[in-house]
Amino acid sequence: MGLWNRAGLIAASLLMIELGLMPTVQTGFYCDDPKISYKFRGDTISLTFLLSFTLLAPFFGLWVIESCCYSIDDYDVSKSAKRQSLKGAKQALYWYWDFFVGLVMVLVVTDVAKSLVGEPRPHFLDTCRPDLASNCTEGSNYISSDYKCTNKDVSQWLVRDSNKSFPSGHASLSTYTAFFMMWFIQRRVPNQVTFLLVPWLQCLCLTWAMLCSFTRITDHRHHWWDVLAGFIIGAIMAVFTIESVCGGFFSNHPRSAVRPSKLDSSVRENGHIGTSNGGNRHQSVRRLLSSTSSYTSSITPEERELREVAMT
Repeated sequence: MGLWNRAGLIAASLLMIELGLMPTVQTGFYCDDPKISYKFRGDTISLTFLLSFTLLAPFFGLWVIESCCYSIDDYDVSKSAKRQSLKGAKQALYWYWDFFVGLVMVLVVTDVAKSLVGEPRPHFLDTCRPDLASNCTEGSNYISSDYKCTNKDVSQWLVRDSNKSFPSGHASLSTYTAFFMMWFIQRRVPNQVTFLLVPWLQCLCLTWAMLCSFTRITDHRHHWWDVLAGFIIGAIMAVFTIESVCGGFFSNHPRSAVRPSKLDSSVRENGHIGTSNGGNRHQSVRRLLSSTSSYTSSITPEERELREVAMT
């Protein structure tokens, strides 16, 4: 089966799950449970905005880093800045494809887990309005899994989604994106760049993940353990993708257009790639010293003695 056929099969499976064409587990619940009795208030960060940001923002981040954080000498001295930007975009596409592969794995794991667990959301009673919960009395408050949702005021997608609380998709997607970009920034931004740039960018990535995760709790769209499970899924899939698919973002990886130099080993110890402006400066100094030593060795002893006398 070809690559695009597999991608199409995965996309079709995800679409069938979201449209309710594949069976979803329904679990029983207590109709007087306060944890599922909140009102539905919408989303601070909508699913549309989350997916748009997750698909678009990483590519532009990869592009900027690959284009701006490496001097033209790292790729080709003869290339102009415009062509260098195109070269950076091409390199960013390589990393973005790896990012996208991991993202699809996160979506598959999250959606399958939602369908298998079937946990009611905090606003389940308000959104679903189960038929068997209309006469909830003390002593007979447990509702088995053979209930039916009767709410016609909202879309059927929201009704089906009301019992897919575990795990949080917002948490898994945002955590995966944040960890991937934080690791990429740590490895690909040269350590000669401004000291605060790397932690500042990583802080922005982490803030995005925290915002997406914590608002799911404050919006009463997820329980705290759903968010924790989504965080763990996103983090594990990010580490797996980076180490197994991206090769740790090192320059000797086949996808990297920047090849390692003899100075890479010392820079890798600091967690950065050695193909930076500082690496070029070190290489230039080494070439200068080498040429100077060659010139000095060609001087005769008489000329060297005359030079020493002149200097004194």
